[in-house]
Amino acid sequence: MKKLIQCVVLLITSVQLSSQERQIETESVTLDNLFTFVVDHFEEDGNPQNVTFLLKTHEGNFSDEDKFVLKQTFKILSKRLTEDDFISIATYNHYSGIALTKTSATDLKKLLYAVEHPKESIEAFARDGIEFAYKYADVNYEEDYDNKVIMIRLPERKSSVASNLSATQNAETLTTTKPKGTGAAVVLSALALLPDIIQVIKN
Repeated sequence: MKKLIQCVVLLITSVQLSSQERQIETESVTLDNLFTFVVDHFEEDGNPQNVTFLLKTHEGNFSDEDKFVLKQTFKILSKRLTEDDFISIATYNHYSGIALTKTSATDLKKLLYAVEHPKESIEAFARDGIEFAYKYADVNYEEDYDNKVIMIRLPERKSSVASNLSATQNAETLTTTKPKGTGAAVVLSALALLPDIIQVIKN
């Protein structure tokens, strides 16, 4: 009986240690910086990836501007990753759930559908989207992979008109402001990414 108890204690301890060894990396990025973030953090010949993107939601659907950035980001991501890499899409804030269960990173059609119809893609809604996303990531943990949760903060979009005005003002600011200090580095980085960006937009 004593040996049996010792075996049970040893088993419980080993399970707890195994659970504690699981590391899920967390990143947080704004939608405006998402494309650059993906280019900087995901390499074509990098480690195997198991990534859960956690998108902030508002009362309405994603705006056309939001969808454009998300779609272009997932397009380039699907080219940089392989069919052995995995992507999931979760949501939080106004509505929470899993919009895309663990899917091959090269299955672009499913990725884009989840971006276009996030709420309709959720089978069961959760009360706390952030907590739910981490539980999901833990359950779907892949050994020998980089397991990540990337939280994407989307701005409030009051109206498409306001968005267009903001985009126009930003474009005017960019054309009239000369880069200073680190600005030159940003311009050089953008120029270096230009072929990738052009290729994604063409497709």
